[in-house]
Parts: sequence; C-alpha cells; structure tokens
Amino acid sequence: MEFFKLMKRGEVVSQNKSNEVAYVRRGTDYVETLGSGSASGKKIATVWVATKDGRRYEIPVDPKTGRVPEEYLFSRFLSVHQGSRNGKERNVLIDIGKDAETLHDIPAGGFTPQQLIETGWWQGVNESDIVGIDDTGALAFARELEEASKSAQAQGRKMVFLMPEDSAQRARSILAKDFNASELKRAVRNGGIIIKEGNPGRGSAGCYVSRQETSSLKTPVIILGKDWDEETLVHEFTHHLRHVDETRGGLTRTPLKLNAAGERVSMRGYSQREFNSAINLEEAATVAESLVRIQEPSSGANGYYAATKVHGDTPYDRYRHDRKTLAPEKPMRGRKAERQVTGKFEDTSISHLGYYRPGSNAANYYAERKAKGNLPVAVKPVRKKKADVTAGVTGGPVGAEASKNRRLTKARR
Repeated sequence: MEFFKLMKRGEVVSQNKSNEVAYVRRGTDYVETLGSGSASGKKIATVWVATKDGRRYEIPVDPKTGRVPEEYLFSRFLSVHQGSRNGKERNVLIDIGKDAETLHDIPAGGFTPQQLIETGWWQGVNESDIVGIDDTGALAFARELEEASKSAQAQGRKMVFLMPEDSAQRARSILAKDFNASELKRAVRNGGIIIKEGNPGRGSAGCYVSRQETSSLKTPVIILGKDWDEETLVHEFTHHLRHVDETRGGLTRTPLKLNAAGERVSMRGYSQREFNSAINLEEAATVAESLVRIQEPSSGANGYYAATKVHGDTPYDRYRHDRKTLAPEKPMRGRKAERQVTGKFEDTSISHLGYYRPGSNAANYYAERKAKGNLPVAVKPVRKKKADVTAGVTGGPVGAEASKNRRLTKARR
C-alpha cells in the first residue's frame, strides 16, 4: 500500500546520484493473446520511472506487491533491442557467458521499479548482471537443447523455461525433435522466448503472446496450461515461428498485421470482421502445421475441431482425418512441413474453421487474400554477422560462487 501512495505523490524516491530517480507513475500495458480461451486483451500493471536526466522507463510490476516479478527481468534480458544505452542490439549468448564487473542480488520479495533503475541494469542490461538472470551462474537455468543438432543446441539458452525441471526437460526434448536446426535459430534470431506453465485462459490448453506495439514487453511468451501435451507446445511454438520468421510467406506466415518492427498491431486496427477472419486463418493454419510435426496424435481432438463440420461426424474423427491427410507416413519439419501444409490445407477439416464471429472461415479468407494478392511475402534470409560466439562458454557456478571476485550490490530499502 505504501508503494502506491508514493506513486500517487510522485515523490523523489532515490538518492543514488548515478541513476537518481525523479518520480514514479502508474501505467498499463495492453496485450492480446492467441488461444481459444483467451483471445481478448489483457492489462498488465506497469510503473513509469523517470530519472533525473529526463529518461523514462516503463516497468511491469505485480500490482499486489509493487515488485518486479523475475519473469519480467528475463523478458528484459531476452529483448535484445531494448536495454542498451547506445541503442545497439545486444547478444544474449555473449552476455550470459561473460561475467560483468558488477553483480546485483535480487532483494527479498523482488526489486521495486525504483530499486531496479538505481542498479542501472534495466537501462544497460549488458553493463552488469543480476544473480540468476544473466550472470554466468544462470547457465544452470539457461540450458541447451540437448537433443537438437549440435548447430542448434545453444539456441536453448535464449529460451527461459519457467516450470519444474521435469517439465522443462520434456519441453526442450519436444522442440528439438519437432523443429529443425534452422527453425530453432530463426525462432530466437531477434531475441529469446519465455515458455512457462500457468493459466492460458479459461477453456484453452495454451496461448501465445507475441511482441506487440501496445506493450513495453518485447519478449514473446508461451503459456502452457495444466496437463499440456506435445501438440499444445508445438501449436504455440508454431504461432511464434509464424510471427517472427520473415523467411516464411503465404499460408505459413501469420495473416495478422505486423508493424515495421515485427510487432503485432492491436485488434483495434481492424474492423471486427477482418480481425476475426484473420484469427480463424491463423489458428487453422497453426493447427494444420502442428499436425504435420507432432510425433504422436493427441488422445483427444484439438478444441477447434468442435467448430468444423466436414470430414467426420465427431471432432475426433475430423482430427484424425486431418492427421492422416497431413502426415500420412511420418511427421515432417522445416520447409517440407511448410510445403505440406500449403499443399494439403484445403483438403482438411480445420480449413473450414469459423470459430471467431463475425468473420469468414479460414478457407474463404485464405482464398480471398490469395485472389487479392495480399498474402504475406517471404523475405530472403539475410545472413547476420556471426555474433553468437559460444566457443569456450560453459556452465558457470551458481549463487555465492558466481559472485566471487566481483562487486556485489544489494538494493536499498
């Protein structure tokens, strides 16, 4: 309660001269999720903190405590286009594999926004480390995708799994088996992703939160519900690839609007009918691609099959028809999976998805976009300078050992 009283008054809350805070103000992030039970907007409490030099930073908080949850520290760390004083893109693998001179301990209960600004870490993530977030000891959490090909294993360090270790191990194994090395690299080419267990919304097995222009949070998040299975994770990760992989086009790229920075444009930028039509196509194409990739069909039909009516009398009949149509012999990955979805989509039951109303079903909207010639166009891949240097980077010590011979800071009360 004291925290929000202080916010209302807008008082000076810091005496730290190097990162002195001038005031704090309440704010709100607005995000939209993809998922059958939670496709509407959600609000996230934030705090605007201004420093004496006039810079302003928006930081998400837990509204009950006023503290910054660790999830948002990971989000800032993985958002490589933020958190650099010179505006340059940061490199996650170099940062997490190299000790900074200054190490910050997370205070009991978490940082307040002003404490976080006082450390200077939020403003310059690569200038110092936070214990367990981006110090070398955090490599214990930033694990490689052990079962992926050698060229893709390190990409797992750009994926934060906020779940019990047995679940995290299962998730890493699924991603390594159902997506090839090129896809895993493109998935985190412009930053990382958080994959967590939680509440994806009533009636939904999982959901995906993309990078959005309406939010200060720039790291995509996958939320997996209770008892999630292979198909749930593959479905949500496919949503992610459809949003971030510019080398995809046509049916395999999201029909939702993205701005020049690759951020999703709010549903407020559409007519209701156009938005619902685009969501129908996005979900149907994602379901189809997940059926091409998974090793084994689920024991029950994906929930969207209740909204289709062809190729079977029951949702599970229609689900099994589509699996047989899309993966008649064995699962596929990479461009082969994309070509299979494009070639067989109109033969599936899920292509008739019309879950979101008012709006066209997926097949009709796809045909409409093709006729108009305004489906997404694939961008020829541009080879980045080789910055993900992992040679010599190994797991480091955790906790007290990680901070040995380094300056450890503790947040002021």
